[in-house]
Amino acid sequence: MSAKRDYYEVLGVSKSSSIDELKKQYRKLALKFHPDRNQHADTQEHFKEISEAYAVLSDGKKRQLYDSHGHAGVDGRYSSEDIFQGVQRGGGFDSNDVWGWRNKGSALYFLGKYDEAIKCYEHAITIDPNNPIVWNNKGLALYHLGKYDEAILSYEHAITIDPSDADAWNSKGNSLSALGKYDEAILSYEHAITIDPSDADAWNSKGNSLNSLGKSDEAKKCFEKSKELEYDED
Repeated sequence: MSAKRDYYEVLGVSKSSSIDELKKQYRKLALKFHPDRNQHADTQEHFKEISEAYAVLSDGKKRQLYDSHGHAGVDGRYSSEDIFQGVQRGGGFDSNDVWGWRNKGSALYFLGKYDEAIKCYEHAITIDPNNPIVWNNKGLALYHLGKYDEAILSYEHAITIDPSDADAWNSKGNSLSALGKYDEAILSYEHAITIDPSDADAWNSKGNSLNSLGKSDEAKKCFEKSKELEYDED
């Protein structure tokens, strides 16, 4: 296994960065590398790396230990579960902070605690019901629990707030596909593609739904487009 990268390097911040700067950068990277939004092979590892870096640097005691002793200091004292405890308990953020609840939910989501993550997203939604990202996050957690109909409702909330949210359209398509509603799923993927024609995942997902309908020729074109876009990103 390769050596861990410096946490500050992972988040793209400096040692003098404030907690607000850490939060801002974490939000940006967590959205980019969320496993259900980015299907590249190394996405899950990136998301884990980002989440771990934020969990340490956003906690005053862990950050001080890391600054003094590096990874050896943190790894020697905390298990992977312990590293996320501060985030899980709600430490380090105001209980009225939407992004604090959202980040706590993300930590729980990463640990596979989807029910607990949903409760955090619901806290965030109570504070700010017009935040499309949190509605989308809730939908992703519901999707992992197999609650596809409820997930769709969450994505639709996100879409109502921001119709140009390609990720919400794509995620809605995934839930529709899981329910076997391939025609409706294709329409959702097409919305995502119209918003972001370079979304390789949406092209690939559309191809899978077309395949399920026996439209192999159309599906092939989608898969080819997806591979072309993935190649362009490398």
